Amino acid sequence: MEVRPEDAAKSNVQSPREAPNLQPLRRIFSFATILAIGFVLGRISGLLREMIVSAAFGLSAELDAYFLALVVPTIINNIVAGSAISVAAVPVFSRYLAHGDRAEFWRVASIITNFILLVTGGLTILGMLLAAPIIAILGMGLAPATQTLATSMLVIMMPILFLSAFLNMLLAILNALDRFWAPALVFLAVNVGIISAVVVLAPFIGVYAVAWGFLIGVALQVAIQLIALRREQPQYHWQIDLRHPAVREVALAFVPVTALSFVTQINYSVDKAMAGTLAAGSISALNYADTIVATFYMLGISLSVAVFPSLSRMVAIHDHESTTRTVVASLRMLIFILAPLTFLLISFAAPTIGLIFGRGKFDANDVTMTAQALAMYAIGLIAAAATYVLQRIFYALRDNITPFVVGALTVAVHLALNWVLMRDLAHAGIALSTSLTTITSALVLTFLLARQVRGLELKTLMTFLIRCIMLAVLSTLPVAWFFSQMQLGSETLNARVIGVAFGALGGAIYLALAFVTRTPEPHMLFDYARGLLQKFAIRNS
Repeated sequence: MEVRPEDAAKSNVQSPREAPNLQPLRRIFSFATILAIGFVLGRISGLLREMIVSAAFGLSAELDAYFLALVVPTIINNIVAGSAISVAAVPVFSRYLAHGDRAEFWRVASIITNFILLVTGGLTILGMLLAAPIIAILGMGLAPATQTLATSMLVIMMPILFLSAFLNMLLAILNALDRFWAPALVFLAVNVGIISAVVVLAPFIGVYAVAWGFLIGVALQVAIQLIALRREQPQYHWQIDLRHPAVREVALAFVPVTALSFVTQINYSVDKAMAGTLAAGSISALNYADTIVATFYMLGISLSVAVFPSLSRMVAIHDHESTTRTVVASLRMLIFILAPLTFLLISFAAPTIGLIFGRGKFDANDVTMTAQALAMYAIGLIAAAATYVLQRIFYALRDNITPFVVGALTVAVHLALNWVLMRDLAHAGIALSTSLTTITSALVLTFLLARQVRGLELKTLMTFLIRCIMLAVLSTLPVAWFFSQMQLGSETLNARVIGVAFGALGGAIYLALAFVTRTPEPHMLFDYARGLLQKFAIRNS
């Protein structure tokens, strides 16, 4: 759907910088904050999880086997019933609720859930039966003993597919009902499961404890959502009616979004397979580095989930001014927050990895390998977060095809870059390839979005990006240079703590420079934070 100039004229569209009504943006940021809090809790517990797992197993062939086995249920879930189900189902669910037809809402939700569980249940059984040949294909570069171990763990973890499908349907239903706290806790729940299993079971069953912990964690995720859903007095129906108009509508929207998930998982599995041909621990190094950088681009995920329903309503009522303003504000906020983090992660990758993971069997070489990957992943941090938001914006504009086409075209680019860069940079080359591919995708999506949303000033947005990058460079380079001159190394705890502290100092300098240069975003953040604190104080007074 295109926001045309003549439509904008009829609605007296102003520049998004002119006296905007901030209420819709405050509402969106409120939803995003709830999700971000959950993501932060999940990432903190995730870092604790990685610290415990890395201390127990280091960068080992055993852990490579676990991560390889995890690829299978993850890929299938993302293709069959991952976030695509929310993108397709939430607008349909919301329409029934808006019309006050809760009975039909529950009926449609039940039909779709039953069908998804039937499909994933069959795939779960099939995956368990075909575990050995699947691992033989994915892990062709691994040693036979590692393949055997991965096969055993795949059998254990394959039921995660069924549970995750159920979880994603529950999340779609709760989001449609404007219930966000339970969905925000999903990452915390799975991490609690893994941490508990590793601490209790690892001394007895070794790396199998990680696999069992993941399964337990996903079951806990489902339990939390069911508790939240019970408060809504659900009306479950034991039926599958694929001829229902709403089911067909969801299916039509589901296909291109699922196709994009498939394309994304091709890149994911190719990275793991190609890393498996490199030195032992390469897969684990990429995974640990991705865990760190994903902590920050989760901001893009939370914002994309929050902005999606609001943008859909704006487009539906032809509120083009709010649509343009919301798109610009969302992208600017992402750029402002993530620009300094990009340069800080690149400059202080080694002390960051050392402080978080550098203990137990995770030795100095492991720190170096993971830090190299982190620095390369950080290059694409802004693009990775922005891509989540850009894709949801296209979906809100009822354009499900463009994100898929762009994603499909970048697969060949990613594969070619992997082959070229891994020759000299090994696993770090794979991480750099991912960043370059993501940047390309984000730029193309932004350019195409500017053609659809008239009033979206691409030049102004790129100027703001350059401005934030310049501020980030000015705030990061001095502290990074000064830290390097101290010659503390990165192998001692004191050096790692000091390195991370210098990184925090760089972030503070960036914020100060933003205030001095009168950048609007920090003022918006502080005003919004003040409003949240005031609301919290009033509710607890």
